[in-house]
Amino acid sequence: MNIAINGVARKGADQPPVVVYDQVRKLYGSFVAIDGVSVQVNKGEVMCLIGPSGSGKSTLLRCTNSLEGINGGRVLFDGEPLPESETEMRKIRRRMGMVFQNFELFPHKNALDNVAMGPITVLGMNEADARKRAMALLDKVGLANKAANYPAGLSGGQQQRVAIARALAMEPEVMLFDEPTSALDPETIGEVLNVMKRLADEGMTMVVVTHEMTFARQVANWVVVFDHGKVVEQGPPAQIFDNPSAERTRDFLGHLGWHA
Repeated sequence: MNIAINGVARKGADQPPVVVYDQVRKLYGSFVAIDGVSVQVNKGEVMCLIGPSGSGKSTLLRCTNSLEGINGGRVLFDGEPLPESETEMRKIRRRMGMVFQNFELFPHKNALDNVAMGPITVLGMNEADARKRAMALLDKVGLANKAANYPAGLSGGQQQRVAIARALAMEPEVMLFDEPTSALDPETIGEVLNVMKRLADEGMTMVVVTHEMTFARQVANWVVVFDHGKVVEQGPPAQIFDNPSAERTRDFLGHLGWHA
């Protein structure tokens, strides 16, 4: 199901997709949160999900690793539908890193221990090797000098960078970001986005729910526009931001100051 829009080939289109959402439907009672969404994520690409708040973006992201169950359609990872068994699903989650809006760090552990915990408890890595990996990842996100700090002693941006390092410590095949800068003050948004851009430059497969349109325009390979639980448009960022075909996309971007 390799999609090309207006003749533009997608990054990773020569390989099987990493994640496929096939007619995914999600209900909360009678409310339709996701209504027949079909999208795929290719290896090595950065896909940004944009659109108004409440349009289904974060819900779809949480369906990727079964934090939310679906009511119709399929989610496939590495060519296989997500398993119904929670035991098998935990194995899949190890291959997906997720970064939330509100960091979700353990407050009673310092930065180094937050990052090292997953490899020790989930992967069975010995403590020395796990801490070595954790230190290297803290250095990668620019926080080697904060290894001994507890979350309360870190800024919001620093906490989010620790959360990214923690997700990377599991050596995931895909990284899921759920509005990773929405809880940050303007001064620290840039430091998190810079880390994400470096990951993109290194070829990490990423799905990013974001309201940071400049990031989506400059870093994404593919942009998906949501409205009322549906995909109204998808394509390369140049198309979405410079020549959107859907009126709803034009209205949404126009309200944010983007004018094609």
